[in-house]
Amino acid sequence: MTSAKTALFIAAALVFLCTGQTSAAPASAKKVSTKPDLAFSAQGKSAFFGPFSMQIGKGLRIRAKFGFTVWASDKPNDVYMLNAENRTYFRESAFEWLDWNRRGTPNIDITEVQLIDKVSRQGQPCLHYAGYQMIRGRKVKCAEFCCLEKGPTDKVLLDFWCKHFLLPPKYGFPVLVKQRVADTMQTVLDMQIKPMPLANVSLTIPKDYKRTTDKAALYFSDGSGSINKSDLEEFFQQPLK
Repeated sequence: MTSAKTALFIAAALVFLCTGQTSAAPASAKKVSTKPDLAFSAQGKSAFFGPFSMQIGKGLRIRAKFGFTVWASDKPNDVYMLNAENRTYFRESAFEWLDWNRRGTPNIDITEVQLIDKVSRQGQPCLHYAGYQMIRGRKVKCAEFCCLEKGPTDKVLLDFWCKHFLLPPKYGFPVLVKQRVADTMQTVLDMQIKPMPLANVSLTIPKDYKRTTDKAALYFSDGSGSINKSDLEEFFQQPLK
């Protein structure tokens, strides 16, 4: 009789323990993050854009002297140039756009990268690197660059942005770049960057913008997407002969 009571007591205790474990929250349960997705805004100067501002999210939206440029990471081969004055846009390949931007700047071919030190730029922690290439059998420094320790990490975006400056994308998002030109190091990028909400980054082309067939029409057309004699006369402020 005693052994029967003991068995019933043990069984009841096991049921209680199992029920308690089932109702309790698992220790490994993940907390739901309430942190919003972040993007970045930037301002600076570039040898390729001049003074510019930029939004960085699932792509890039660059505002410079001659209008806007939009590139999205889900369409990495397309770049859209927008002119707000005549509400037109022009599409070209990423290769064409990068090649045009680097015109007049000699190419470099980095074969080795060394970490110099850690630095802070406008309160943002960065890593400072030197890049080297072989010239006539001699290792020569061809670039210096600072990349954000905590910046955009999308691989497609990093690859596209680093192609502007011929840098390896695995070192992060560059915000300061110096490149060897002849026998001197010239600054080709100097920018400041800070977080912003991802929802504020616009990568769309307004529906009322007309597509142009070339860059001349992008800047000089009357907004119809094509260019004519009167458009050029107005721009140059004198009749064409």
